Amino acid sequence: MARDFYASPFGVAYSAYMERPRIGRRVARIVWSGDTRPYYESMTAVAEVPAGGTIIDCPCGAGPALRALDPERDVRYIGADLSPAMLRRIRRRAAARGFDGLELYHADAADLPLEDDTADLFLSYWGLHCFDDPVAAVAEMARVTKPDGRLVGSSFVHARDTMRQRLLIRPGLGDFGPMGTEVEIRGWLEDAGFRPSSWERRGSMLYFDAGLDRA
Repeated sequence: MARDFYASPFGVAYSAYMERPRIGRRVARIVWSGDTRPYYESMTAVAEVPAGGTIIDCPCGAGPALRALDPERDVRYIGADLSPAMLRRIRRRAAARGFDGLELYHADAADLPLEDDTADLFLSYWGLHCFDDPVAAVAEMARVTKPDGRLVGSSFVHARDTMRQRLLIRPGLGDFGPMGTEVEIRGWLEDAGFRPSSWERRGSMLYFDAGLDRA
């Protein structure tokens, strides 16, 4: 990343509306012809991690998923992001919620400074469509997730379903990386050992929930 895209006015606006579900839903519908309700609903996975468990959130952004975590819960929460601006925002968010058990890394999703088999839950919200090498990033998710761990995430998909999507979702422009089609994304996950138990497309937005089978 040559510059911190999320330090721009766009990044400020993005953080503001994604942390507010009602506004986020409106923006998703009006701008992207998508639906963010599955995104916010999927955060219940955070509360399901057992005491003593570990959550990896990458890219963590400004920490919207912290909304689902009780600050008193005995869990290890690790956030990683390439954007220094987002890392500053998640620190402020954690402090405001009284959550002091936060570990943050300025790191590439394809090269996380973490040990193998670390996460009970890996969160990958709105990152796959940004990564320079999404296949390597998915392989890294599998590496740091426990054999019986879980991946919950979302991504924009490269599709040519409508003229609106062809104009808005353009790989290699803005914050979009190479991206992938719905079929390609499923292939990336399955090749890395993830077996989707939930798979839902809402307009240009894809939501998935998968267990790791490293057999």
